[in-house]
Amino acid sequence: MERQIPYRFGAPVEPPWFCDRSRELVTLADRMRAGIHVMILSPRRYGKTSLVLRAAEQVAREGMRTAYANLLVATNEAELAAVVVQAVVRSVLGPVRRRQHGLEEALRHLRVAPRVSLSPDGTVTVGFDPRAVGEEWLGLMGDALELLEHASGRRAGALVLDEFQVVASIGRRGVGGAFKALADTARHTSLVFCGSHLAVMEGLTKGRGAPLHGMGERLVLDVVPEDAMVPYLRRRATTQGKMMPRAVAEHIYRLADAVPNSVQQLAQAALEASGESSEVSVEHVERGFAAVVERQSAAFAQQYEDLAAAPAQQRLLRALARRPTSRVYTKEFLDSVQVANANAVTTALRTLDGKELVTRRGREWSVVDPFLRRWIIDQSPGL
Repeated sequence: MERQIPYRFGAPVEPPWFCDRSRELVTLADRMRAGIHVMILSPRRYGKTSLVLRAAEQVAREGMRTAYANLLVATNEAELAAVVVQAVVRSVLGPVRRRQHGLEEALRHLRVAPRVSLSPDGTVTVGFDPRAVGEEWLGLMGDALELLEHASGRRAGALVLDEFQVVASIGRRGVGGAFKALADTARHTSLVFCGSHLAVMEGLTKGRGAPLHGMGERLVLDVVPEDAMVPYLRRRATTQGKMMPRAVAEHIYRLADAVPNSVQQLAQAALEASGESSEVSVEHVERGFAAVVERQSAAFAQQYEDLAAAPAQQRLLRALARRPTSRVYTKEFLDSVQVANANAVTTALRTLDGKELVTRRGREWSVVDPFLRRWIIDQSPGL
């Protein structure tokens, strides 16, 4: 019997916790091998990062050079360049500890000297003085791309830029357009742009005036289908000596809104709630759901309190928690959330979407997190 936790959530997963995405994995790996740029769009907690890391690992085993940069920590152009350069340097040096001269060789052709530290385990950390970088930040990323292509030799390379939506908030007008110029110089490297904020990513990649419009291939991730996730939930339960009837697994899937991360989180909570029982029941699922909500209640309260300056946003969030709807501009809905006009709803939805509290699936708006939705309903039963 496995000692590993049967379900993983809250971070990128790898086998045996990687569920389905087989078609997307094949497509992404093929585009990487061919040096084709890809834009991956998905809401948070849908498994976007798990997919790109799995694809990168797969092509790396074949000898490709792959670099992964998480842009979420970048707040300005110099930090953006540092994250990309650091990712490439780590890829070029590889997992084996290298002597100092190897690192020096990798950084020798950068147009701005970086601040570099090397930890005892060989991990390289790269940073730049913003005053020294100035307008050279894009050139530094170009230098990193050349370094990756040189190390790749005749093979294609891949540079994954995760949480790419942050580029829209860097600089006065965002720096998304600069990456079009970077992509144009990538002769043999697949740039994989990944973003979890759909509205921002749509603005960067789709439609007239979008900086990356028409470049490469768009890959939009939906939820993992029920006919793939349900057998996975049941199979993973058996690693702990538990039976999970199909109806129970289906209940977990639907109660968690089919969102992959939330499904795994609820499945783990239900398994823990089952205690010494040999079978996971619907009652265990409900107890597990309540336990997750309780554990996150302080964070949910803070998220809700942060909206106190705009009560209309709180009312809108409560309304969508009670009932997802596409009819957000009808007079009935406007009256229920006590706003004067459709413009006020648009402003509130834009803000809540920006905070990743609500999302739109198709035409229907709903609260993103099923556990947050339950907390809101429990806290405001008469509102």
